Amino acid sequence: MLTVREALEFPVFAEARLVAGAAGLDREIQWVHVVDLVHAHYQWQRQGVLLLTTGLGLHQQPELQETFIPKLNQLGFCGLVLSVSHYFDQVPELMRQQADALGLPIIETSPELLFIQVTEVILNRLVNQQHDLLQQSAQLSQRLTQLVLQGAGLSELTQTLAALLHRSITIESSRFQVLAAAQQGEVDPARSRSVEQGQTTRQLVEQLTQAGIYTQLLKTMKPVQVPPMPELGMTMARIVAPIIVKREIHGYIWMIAGHAPLTPLDELALSHGATVAALILFKEQSVRQAAIALQGDFFTRLLNEEAGSVALQEQAQQLHYRLDRPHQVWIIHSTQAQVADSLEKPIRHWLEQQRQPFLLFPRDRGWVAVVECETSQQGLAQATAMAESLARATPLLVGIGDVSPPAAVGNITLQSSYEQAQEALHIAIATGQQQGAIAFHNLGILHWLYRLSPQERAVNSYLAQLETILAYDRKRNGNLRETLESYLDHGGSLAETAAALHIHRNTLLHRLERIESLCQVSLKEPMQRLNFYAAIKCDRLHRP
Repeated sequence: MLTVREALEFPVFAEARLVAGAAGLDREIQWVHVVDLVHAHYQWQRQGVLLLTTGLGLHQQPELQETFIPKLNQLGFCGLVLSVSHYFDQVPELMRQQADALGLPIIETSPELLFIQVTEVILNRLVNQQHDLLQQSAQLSQRLTQLVLQGAGLSELTQTLAALLHRSITIESSRFQVLAAAQQGEVDPARSRSVEQGQTTRQLVEQLTQAGIYTQLLKTMKPVQVPPMPELGMTMARIVAPIIVKREIHGYIWMIAGHAPLTPLDELALSHGATVAALILFKEQSVRQAAIALQGDFFTRLLNEEAGSVALQEQAQQLHYRLDRPHQVWIIHSTQAQVADSLEKPIRHWLEQQRQPFLLFPRDRGWVAVVECETSQQGLAQATAMAESLARATPLLVGIGDVSPPAAVGNITLQSSYEQAQEALHIAIATGQQQGAIAFHNLGILHWLYRLSPQERAVNSYLAQLETILAYDRKRNGNLRETLESYLDHGGSLAETAAALHIHRNTLLHRLERIESLCQVSLKEPMQRLNFYAAIKCDRLHRP
């Protein structure tokens, strides 16, 4: 980086005078250009241009002097060098005032100083700096690439980058969970909180989103500098780069400035770091997908092969699956379909914390877990604990089968546990359960209702009466069916039912009387209430 202040120290500027815009001396020079055309438009994409001129255009069209300095400032120029005694004896007063107000340096030079001398010395410095920067960048890139070849992970990547650049580094997932972090020197409170909590706070994510940071990353796929946000504890500047795998952002790598200004090398280094992180994530993703597929294939073999098969035993040993232990099947379903694919990591992490071997693989838009378990009650308690633990991320429903004894013992098989888990999950969804665990051995009457054939359902008079209620609701846009189900779900309590439906007690009594009149029944009779309750649940289980 070369600033205007540093350039003025060059011998070529020994006789030059800074006449305005001293506040902008730390503007960065990225290029130098000579313009003396009357109608020059100055519309360059490059920022940080130091403009050299004799002022011919400004002399021939004096009216341009009023807008010239604001225009240069707006276009990102870093300064103006005016060679006097050609057309101007000195910089016009209006231009000096505007330059002081905007912090745009103006330098006067004598006609003896040739512009080619200025361009040579500045471009020579810029080219040399760029060459040095590229060399440093190439060396850093080579060092980071070696990490991938050595099988390093994200943790080693952050530690290496932090040590090389003397900056703190953090890698986050696309859901803003901290995957790896390494600290060098002091950091601000926002960064400390993210590492401690294992995730960037929602408030900070929302603020960065409103500031357009994530939109810019998605649009450019390049590093973005983020200014401090002291109100959120982000008192230090940052650079963030997207981690891109298969043209999709899979995470973010952050660099914290600390107390030293960020440099172009930092930005290049973070870009290299993002590329290496993408390679590591892609490799880990490929390995993980292969392992998941292997577990799914092994489960299929468990359902179809004898446990005494040598090949099956070898694969079980490879996957740390103990054939001589009882197992239970869980089917894990997210009520939020858009995040189903992201459940694998938190589910796997939770199961690993239990320190018991398990299988985990996707099937039918959900995840199947085969866990070691002594009793069905123990499995229900564990699955409930998992659903509660992960509820913050997404509501989960877990269908649980009975415990299958070791493959060589007993008649209950892993196949039956799998089918029972499927049934439990389907019943939970059909009956409107939103989250938690439901075990097959607790289904009771719901299991019988689930197994009723169409012929058996066709001759049930209470199902026919339920159709009468539904027809009434459709014709009059009513809600008698909802009222009846809520009334039965609340054990016939008028107060609880009215509160649940947000209606007056008298309105509830009127609806119940209408049901009794339509169906010619008495809801005061326990047996009729039981039959209606069974009919409603049966209808839910078998309705398309």
